[in-house]
Amino acid sequence: MVLSSFLAAAISGAFAIGGGFLMMGVCAAFLPIAAVVPMHSALMLGTSVGRAYFFWRYVQWGIAGPFILGCLFGAPAGTRIYVTLPEALIALVVGVFMLAAVWMPPLGWKPRLRHPFFLVGLVHSFLSALFSFGGVMQPLMLRLRLDRLQVVATLAVSLLGMNLFKLGGYAAFGFDFRPYGLLIAVSLLAGVAGSGLGRRIVERLPEERFRLAFKGIMTVLAVQLLYRAWTAA
Repeated sequence: MVLSSFLAAAISGAFAIGGGFLMMGVCAAFLPIAAVVPMHSALMLGTSVGRAYFFWRYVQWGIAGPFILGCLFGAPAGTRIYVTLPEALIALVVGVFMLAAVWMPPLGWKPRLRHPFFLVGLVHSFLSALFSFGGVMQPLMLRLRLDRLQVVATLAVSLLGMNLFKLGGYAAFGFDFRPYGLLIAVSLLAGVAGSGLGRRIVERLPEERFRLAFKGIMTVLAVQLLYRAWTAA
């Protein structure tokens, strides 16, 4: 699991997404079912901390700030409900949204909300608290005029804030992280180290290849969610 934390951080550091699903698979294989979602947030903490540290100067606070503020409300609500909603329905909605957000051409309109990423943070953190994946923030990042370093950095800080709120919510509503303290601590260090490797990769990756890889990973994850929705229906 520690090795997976390192690899997940390297993947997320290089492509801004993908490492979380590797970590989710490992958590599901080695942890009790009730611990999978809360521990996924804890074990991904090193990934977010490492990326936030290595990419700090590229963070777009006009996006990350409202997003984190939205998480302040969405994450506690999601941890309160946890997995009581039908997973098939959520997987279907999130999967379709991801594909649309990644592949639809620009529509030529601008949102009227003054701070749209507050709402994005609220919805994304709510879904993430339930199923460990929000699916809203990442595809929207591709539709902004940001370079690859800004995408990785802004996602890192945004998701770090979200994970902290989620961890607080799980603990407040009864999940005990203490038996996993050593694993969390070592995985935190592994995640920071893996993020350093991810930065080296992304700095050498051409912008076009980064965006193509990002779209490819998002598409695979969306199709996987649709398949889960179909098999669970």
